[in-house]
Amino acid sequence: MKKILVVDNQISTCELLQKFLSQKNFEVETITQGNPALNIIKKRHFDIIISEYRLPDIGAVEFFEKVLKIQPEVFMIFMSQEVNLKNAVDLIKRGAFNFLTKPLHPDELLEVIQDCDKLKTSFSPEASFANKQPKSRENGKNEEFGFVVGESKEALEMINLIKRVGSTNFTVIIEGETGTGKEAVARLIHKVSSRCNKPFIAVDCGSLSKEIAGSELFGHEKGAFTGAITKKTGLFELANGGTIFLDEIANLSPETQMGLLRALQEKLIRKIGGVDELPIDVRVIAATKEDLIVKSGANCFREDLFFRLSEFILKVPTLKQRISDLPLFIDHFLQQTSEELKIEKPLLSEEVKRIFNRYEWPGNVRELRNVIRRACLFIEADNCIYQNALPKGLLDALVPIEENGLSKAKNERYAVNRLDEGADTDLKSAARQAELTRIMEVLHKVDFNKTKAAKILNIHRKTLYSKLKVVNLAY
Repeated sequence: MKKILVVDNQISTCELLQKFLSQKNFEVETITQGNPALNIIKKRHFDIIISEYRLPDIGAVEFFEKVLKIQPEVFMIFMSQEVNLKNAVDLIKRGAFNFLTKPLHPDELLEVIQDCDKLKTSFSPEASFANKQPKSRENGKNEEFGFVVGESKEALEMINLIKRVGSTNFTVIIEGETGTGKEAVARLIHKVSSRCNKPFIAVDCGSLSKEIAGSELFGHEKGAFTGAITKKTGLFELANGGTIFLDEIANLSPETQMGLLRALQEKLIRKIGGVDELPIDVRVIAATKEDLIVKSGANCFREDLFFRLSEFILKVPTLKQRISDLPLFIDHFLQQTSEELKIEKPLLSEEVKRIFNRYEWPGNVRELRNVIRRACLFIEADNCIYQNALPKGLLDALVPIEENGLSKAKNERYAVNRLDEGADTDLKSAARQAELTRIMEVLHKVDFNKTKAAKILNIHRKTLYSKLKVVNLAY
């Protein structure tokens, strides 16, 4: 259980955070002054310290420096009603993990705490660049930030590209399907860069509406719009000197895209409702599951922004494309989940191993992780995971083993010919024939990727499997 110390001069804040974090299974202590907090820190170990910036008895910088001398590996999160940019940046440069604005949003606080848990190294200023390099593990694994690199050809090529672009200040577009680990790749790029000791801020652009995107990214002045009762520091300001990761960037509105383009070209931002322009030094890494070239051609994404972002494009392979790495991912997630649940690391039955190798994993590494976590709740007495522990949806979508030794091509010809031979002359039969022909055309175009085919055909993947089963083509 993670231990958290909350330091805030307002008793109400202490009580609120203690109640919320305790419900999330954290062990929480609270105190209202800095010097007594230092005495507690000398006696007890804490994983995370959440502290008000303006403590009544000691300055934030002095308090932070003394904390680091006592517990150099602790993650320090500061908070304040009104964030002064210079103070926030100064503390982050000294090694603070984050600086949050009050009133705190529970989901945001929890996400920051979870990010602390992902990191294996301290952000203290004494940490050297060499210590920030990804560390090789046995069996070709690299588990920095919970990300397994793997040892397949595709994985090694990706890591080589990460090292090459990481040492530069190029803007990067990371392309990849949902669940492939695009944020983990962005974190590795940041980790091998000269900015590794500076902030890394991840932004889910899909959650930013047109109305709030500009405020979240660039900040706003007090009174800039209805509800802007205080001045807000934008994420670009907080990331100054470091890296900002814009996930699913295709979701940004045209207005926000324009502000982003200006930030990239001029290295200047302007708060909503503000007049002054603020200089920034931020490396931008964007991620997308969509084709931005197609989006720009359809006037959904600015072409000039695409070309500004695409100084380097890195494509993350799907799990199916690097299936030889599957055992490494399975082993990692089994170990991770067993530690979380405090149980002995389970084993997979041979039956489950075969199922995992035959499944197409449309949700990629994220889906595998979720399947493993769920399965670990249904371990049998012999500490083994069997088929009954797997989700029904996975089993329903499973690729059947080809029967009678027929190859894909033979099965296709057999199925089409069988439909032709038995076809009637009515419109219903003709429609079935046309439907199958269209399905086969699309499957050939996408190299028999059922998920992609279903999207193109605008039907659910299960519907596609059902239609293929009719003619014995659900391989």
